[in-house]
Amino acid sequence: MKTLLNISLLTLFTTLFYWYVGQMVPQKETYPPEDVAIGADMTPDELAGVGEEIVAGKGACFSCHTIGSPGARAPDLAGIGARAGNQKEGMSDVEYIAESLFDPGIYVVEGYNPIMTPADKPPISLTQEEILAVIAYLQSLGGVAMVTTTTSLPYTSTVAASGSSAATAEAGGPSALDELPGEELFSAHGCMACHNVSEPIKMVGPSLYDIGARMTRGEIYASIIEPDLEVAEGFPGQVMALTLQGTGFNEKVSPVQLHKLVDYLAGKTGN
Repeated sequence: MKTLLNISLLTLFTTLFYWYVGQMVPQKETYPPEDVAIGADMTPDELAGVGEEIVAGKGACFSCHTIGSPGARAPDLAGIGARAGNQKEGMSDVEYIAESLFDPGIYVVEGYNPIMTPADKPPISLTQEEILAVIAYLQSLGGVAMVTTTTSLPYTSTVAASGSSAATAEAGGPSALDELPGEELFSAHGCMACHNVSEPIKMVGPSLYDIGARMTRGEIYASIIEPDLEVAEGFPGQVMALTLQGTGFNEKVSPVQLHKLVDYLAGKTGN
């Protein structure tokens, strides 16, 4: 009887101890970026503030770019507002930044690979207003924000003005999938046909069971949108890119789904 009591007390103590430790550890939840409201009467500075939110959130720009430190995957954006007007002869800062966002392959900074996808195309899918906000923010980095929502650009976004998942559905994207958790999205998009996420078993593609321990969120994101940028040793290039192209993944996946997939894979640490 005494032994049973001791075991019960030990079990209770252990449970309470781990409960206490669990409460002491900071809890953090991550959510997909929300659409940011853009008012037609916003000043350039107000628009730049919205642009900063988009760059850090929906635009996922910091997956590759940095501000104030050498860029590993893409150029450092510090001071871009001051130098953008001098990058290409005959182009204003607005025209140059717009070209970089809508058609990034036209001019690639020396020393970097052409890995950026057009900002108005999947999986980022920024609206015209959101791109104007991003331009205003980039102007403010070393310069002065001058762009407003009425500024004319030499490009037009292909995304509906709302920028919402409803707009994605109107364009043919499966907005119903936006409600699924990352694990179910991984299956819904057919990723499990090539990758194992539970064990270190090679399939058509490398195992992703510990990808969160090997790669940052930014690197995971980049490997999805530009899979040939860094191919796992022992696997041929172009296979994933062709697979994504063949399944229409880039046209189907929404920014919400993409961020959920990245969060899901970042949690795969091999444990």
